[in-house]
Amino acid sequence: MSCIELVRHAYMIVTMTTDSIDKIIAGWSRRRPDLDAGHLDVVGRIVRLSVHMRSAIEPALEEQGFNWELFDLLLTIYRREADDSIGVRPTDLYAECLLSSGGLTARLRRAEQDGFIVRRQDPEDGRGARITLTAKGRNSVDKAIAQHFRLSRSVDEILTANERQTLTRLLRKLLMSVEKPDL
Repeated sequence: MSCIELVRHAYMIVTMTTDSIDKIIAGWSRRRPDLDAGHLDVVGRIVRLSVHMRSAIEPALEEQGFNWELFDLLLTIYRREADDSIGVRPTDLYAECLLSSGGLTARLRRAEQDGFIVRRQDPEDGRGARITLTAKGRNSVDKAIAQHFRLSRSVDEILTANERQTLTRLLRKLLMSVEKPDL
């Protein structure tokens, strides 16, 4: 057993708490002891929390007629509309939604067909488009976002204020290491 594995094992014994990621890491240690699965301590938990959050919010999204991917797009438009009353440019959505041009086009088409958005000619650039939420889109986002925020808050309520600040600082550091600086 390596030093890292020994410390991790001792920590789990002392705290007597394990989660699904601890079990996955232990499984990798047994299956491939030559590989260091320690990155799963952080990355695995981030991914696992994301999956749990997404699964918890999806029923509320379905009530409003959209899935997680469409919700992400509509939330971005909703938030960006506060900064630009004539609508959001598609190019402004690429980075925030982490989509390719084709992926964004398909998602916009679905949102438009479902009556959540309207695309209009850009008054500042006749070749471009501006996207705004319809009343249906805005109402649906308003309902879903309240539930989403409640669920998200219920997950991080387990943390103290100091723990939340520390975790925020560390997650920001990780995110900034992989994101482009213009976001």
